[in-house]
Amino acid sequence: MTEEIKQMTLDLGATVVGIADYNPDITFTEAEELDHKSVIVFLMPMAFDVMIDIGPKSQEDVHKTYFLLDEAATRLATRISAYGFDARVQANRGEIPLPAYGQLAGLGELGKHGSLISPELGSAFRISAVSTDMPLLADGPRDFGIDEICTNCHICTRFCPGEAIRPQKVSVDGMLRWQIDTPACHPHFLRLYGCKICLSVCPMNARGNKKAEYKTVANDIRAAKDAAGMLQLIDDRGDLKLEEFDEKARKLSPEDREMDWWGVKRPLRTANYGDLCD
Repeated sequence: MTEEIKQMTLDLGATVVGIADYNPDITFTEAEELDHKSVIVFLMPMAFDVMIDIGPKSQEDVHKTYFLLDEAATRLATRISAYGFDARVQANRGEIPLPAYGQLAGLGELGKHGSLISPELGSAFRISAVSTDMPLLADGPRDFGIDEICTNCHICTRFCPGEAIRPQKVSVDGMLRWQIDTPACHPHFLRLYGCKICLSVCPMNARGNKKAEYKTVANDIRAAKDAAGMLQLIDDRGDLKLEEFDEKARKLSPEDREMDWWGVKRPLRTANYGDLCD
């Protein structure tokens, strides 16, 4: 049945699919605890040049891909339900952390820039999942060598306009892991239509380092910082200086800095999911 479900997912438009064991601890605290056994995780690629465009066009493609993912996930859940099992679509901002389950399903490893890196697609993709009480054989996490590459590579750290990407892993509840300074990222994420500079320069995206105009954007932003590291840029509306965001981010408490890109704090039931990926 596992291979049949995987092929069904591919037939619905997924490029890569993997299975992870459902773990109620690796869910957001506000989510309902489900009596599920498996999570089917799958990826759909995005056109690299469109995805990293710092403009509205990239968001059109992002949401188009999410629509296709949601459609595929809904159809997959419906078909699983027809077998007599419970199934729930776990879409973007759903009940589970998709990058964590992507790693647990053997689809890639979490990169220094906070996104899942796939050996086939780099980070030029979007991700979705379906959880179910159907018993499936889990693929489990795999070591692709990506974590080691990220440890020795500092390109995304250098180019991040918000200095939100830490050069080394940090201790979270006694465990070393990559963690993005989300409030430092947030203003650039909003102003630059999702930003994605870190993805555009990532060597794991193959063409990323060759995207000359994105290197220029990143360099311009870095050059715009004063001696104190504050940005001297004006928002597109002309009425909001990004250094004001930077200053607010610097004053946030460590607890508040754990919010997501949309300014909402969504803690997991456990912070130590990484030890399950070893």
